[in-house]
Amino acid sequence: MNRILVSCATSHIGSAVTRLLSKDHELVLTCRNTEKMAQNLSSLNTRNMVETTYLDFFNAESVDQSTFYLKQKNFTFDGLVFILPRFPVSDSVFPDDETWLQLYKNYFITPLRFLKNIINQQLLNPGCKIVMISGLSSKSALTHYSTNNCLRHAWLGQAKTMALSLAERRISVNTLSLGGVMTDAYIQKMKVKAEQQGISYDELMRNEVSNIPLKKYAAVDEVADAIVSLLGPLSNHMTGQNLLIDGGFFKGY
Repeated sequence: MNRILVSCATSHIGSAVTRLLSKDHELVLTCRNTEKMAQNLSSLNTRNMVETTYLDFFNAESVDQSTFYLKQKNFTFDGLVFILPRFPVSDSVFPDDETWLQLYKNYFITPLRFLKNIINQQLLNPGCKIVMISGLSSKSALTHYSTNNCLRHAWLGQAKTMALSLAERRISVNTLSLGGVMTDAYIQKMKVKAEQQGISYDELMRNEVSNIPLKKYAAVDEVADAIVSLLGPLSNHMTGQNLLIDGGFFKGY
């Protein structure tokens, strides 16, 4: 039985991953929404250890306190599911300096501090598998997502660098880049959009996925299945790879 750390565990994807992993593994879950975490835990059907700790990725002190707690508990991990907060959408090509500084602080520098702390404090076992999700490169620039494009590629470069530097310890680092995913928040957004356009939700969704070969967005459980696969034998001889879960939207070689 492995022990796996999951960040942003109360997100829709994080919750789905937690349900799958709790069947066979011990889990340590981090979150900012402790009330939602308590609700999620009450619905888990598992006899395996599930530990939780508060973590706010936007707060360096919270990051340090969380990793200090993990160190004090003598936890070491065989897997890490590193889910990033959702990047804000902006079509501003030239944000002011203060905006850039705040974006990189909240969505790159401080979350990266969590990874750095875990690695520096030797909390990852040899052979540990890191899977990073959300906010990574889909290999295509996103129209009207100017700042998002830059943040995604910063994370992809970091993941590649980590894959190379941690390989001697047999720690793998692979990333999943997501296209549209039918989370609760996204479904609600599409319902509002359909109402604004004066069309049915089903018609809107047919239009939305018309340029996707599989003609659908990913279900949350499909993303969770892919994450669990990368924590298993699939990635035994794989590191530094960015896998696209986008229904075939990216058509390059």
